[in-house]
Amino acid sequence: MLRNYLLIAIRTFRHQRLNSSLNIAGLSLGLTCCLLIISHVKDELSYDQGFTKANRIFRVTSEGLGEDYRQWAATAPTLGVAMQEALPEIKQLARFHRPYPERIFSYTTASGAEKRFEEKNGFFADSTVTEVFDLPFSKGNPHTALAEVNAIVLSEALAQKYFGNADPLGKVIKDDREGRPLKVTGVFKEYPFQTHLQFDYLISMATFYAHADKALTENKGWSGFYNYVLLNSSEAKAAAEAKFPNFMVKYLGADSEEAKRELLATQRYHLQPITDIHLHSRLEKEMGPNSDITYVYIFALAALFILLVAAINFINMATALAFTRMKEVGVRKALGAYQRQLMGQFLGESLLLTSTAALIALILFNQVLPFYNQLAGKNLPFSSLFTFSNIGLVLLLVGLIGIVAGLYPAWFVSGFSPVNALKGQKNPDASANWVRKGLVVFQFVVSVFMIFGTVVTYQQMRFFQEKDLGFDKEQLVAVKVYGPMFKNIHLIWKEALKNLSVTGFTRVSGLPGERFGMEGVMPLSSPENGTGIRHLWADENLLPTLKISLKEGRNFFTPPTPRPKPAFLLNEAAVKALQLESPIGKVIVSGADTGEVVGIVQNFNFASLHAAVDPLVIVHNPFRAQYLLFKVQGKDLPGTLAHLKTTVAKLAPGALFSYSFVDEKLDRLYESENRVSNVFKVFAAFAIFISCLGLFGLSAYAAQLRTKEVGIRKVLGATTPGVIVLLSKEFLRLVLIATLLAWPLAWWTMNRWLKGFAYQITISWWIFALSGLAALLVALLTVGFQSIKAALANPVNSLRSE
Repeated sequence: MLRNYLLIAIRTFRHQRLNSSLNIAGLSLGLTCCLLIISHVKDELSYDQGFTKANRIFRVTSEGLGEDYRQWAATAPTLGVAMQEALPEIKQLARFHRPYPERIFSYTTASGAEKRFEEKNGFFADSTVTEVFDLPFSKGNPHTALAEVNAIVLSEALAQKYFGNADPLGKVIKDDREGRPLKVTGVFKEYPFQTHLQFDYLISMATFYAHADKALTENKGWSGFYNYVLLNSSEAKAAAEAKFPNFMVKYLGADSEEAKRELLATQRYHLQPITDIHLHSRLEKEMGPNSDITYVYIFALAALFILLVAAINFINMATALAFTRMKEVGVRKALGAYQRQLMGQFLGESLLLTSTAALIALILFNQVLPFYNQLAGKNLPFSSLFTFSNIGLVLLLVGLIGIVAGLYPAWFVSGFSPVNALKGQKNPDASANWVRKGLVVFQFVVSVFMIFGTVVTYQQMRFFQEKDLGFDKEQLVAVKVYGPMFKNIHLIWKEALKNLSVTGFTRVSGLPGERFGMEGVMPLSSPENGTGIRHLWADENLLPTLKISLKEGRNFFTPPTPRPKPAFLLNEAAVKALQLESPIGKVIVSGADTGEVVGIVQNFNFASLHAAVDPLVIVHNPFRAQYLLFKVQGKDLPGTLAHLKTTVAKLAPGALFSYSFVDEKLDRLYESENRVSNVFKVFAAFAIFISCLGLFGLSAYAAQLRTKEVGIRKVLGATTPGVIVLLSKEFLRLVLIATLLAWPLAWWTMNRWLKGFAYQITISWWIFALSGLAALLVALLTVGFQSIKAALANPVNSLRSE
């Protein structure tokens, strides 16, 4: 019997080549998309799960309450130490501190050749980091590698870059920025799992403390360290956090009851699970860019919808094709076949079809994975699919889709009346018709929703790229300053300006797109209004070079002496934060500087458009500059860069010429959204294509059912356009209904997404129109092909078809 069922299934597939191919294509594409999304989502959810103590590792974060609401990933250097001493729940402390600015390392080989590289991805780290975070070493002793002053451990890739195949242990790398030697005491391997901890080198924390100012390392208001604590148990978190209020009072020295109340009303500490950081954390001064759990939900829903669309295709096609097998069912029933046997036969065919689609999906997954990795910024290997859980999930999906997608057709077909079946009745009954129409509507609700979402995300990304930021970001070349460049900085920029393509120059401590540091600012006239504000140190050329508008007052004067008196420019947000009336001429204290406010600049977006413009103080102090910022013009950009490189090499021999473009740095702020947008576009296209496969098959079946009718109409004088409209209007009506249902859902969802941005587009009427017209056009082209084919058929052949 089983052999007979298999032969009939193969014969049916061969007889219905077009429809079987459409079914397999739709299912295989749907499963491929689903496998890609499942791999993506599992990869996102796996971050930091590989640490053996992951459930006991927490990051200490700080939250400012009230008007100055901010949450900080970085906290004070002394905070973790004080917590470990005061709270018995904490077993071990591990801290990181990012060197600023980035390090430039050099190494002289035995042959005298000098290698020099800029290394952007490293930290100062406690010696306990290797134990708390299970840092795997390939060379050196992980327990002592970070214990000494001037010790550094390298990643295997970095060790290879500097030393090739030679043993790096004991070799000395020079930190060119600080002018000190660093001894290589270990080489660590890359983590075999995803983690937010990304670094290429670690310098011992003892090195930082040996050379840093004590006033800095003991500053309880400086958010410069990442404090991680290992608790005795995962359950100890609640007990530790319950003690935080009393700990804060003692640690921050709130002596009076009033000071205590004010402190607890304005600040709070938290223990953030390490496994929450990648998807649930977008705090100030994160160690690196994180993702968002919202996008995981979006991708998971996309996988579900695409699978449903593919399954719906199968149900629709199977119920439609069931009418072509009525005589077969009638004969089997007349010969004594039971309903359960017929259901088993059709369910078996369904499972065979889904199994075939699953095998094709695995092949497609392997082929498209490299392109997907490039698109999504991932590094998913094909082997990652072949885990016990993944294989079980794939088998479950195949079985579930095969049963669910085949259950209704199997039940429907096996329930045919033998008499009607043997008569060859071909018209579907009302229930099957309504189910089929409902499923088509659902498919196009998903398609219109995804078209709508794709257009909105594209428009928002375009808005980010085109919005006027309040300054000119185009063709700004930032050259990093270090070592010998400081001595000849005036000569460098004067020589650079000899090139006619260089039209402006300024010295700055940070670049737009970076998070500027925060320092306390206090007006002497109203010290109670003092608050933490972002700072940028620059010279008098900042405003004209970046074309920042001055709203009130004046720019900095060109200093008559090498050391100008402190002067400040405030943006509008800073004036509001300090509650200054008539701010020009007011004296403010900023860190160690006291001076006058000489001007007010209009707000400009120096950071991400995810948030509104922060208060900003611009301090006239070019000696804290970390970048030379050149404004260039003309088409010969490579020639201009070569001129700048030659200038630096001539006037600062031995200095590494490291440059970047400000507009590219700003674009990277939206890298996560851009990747999600690109991936969403691809999946939207797949969802639409799969829906069209089903519509193509259904329209072919509908045209086949009405072959005689079309022939009679043509004989009676019906025109070709009239026949096309007759065969297409029912499907287009369903697509129109789907569009009307999808619009409010898509508008609500995308509106909620847009609320996550301080600056956002308005969802215009044309986005509704475009998504609806796109779906109607795609459906019209799909259905129209079959309609035109039927309308152009010879009516004589149509009438002889039965």
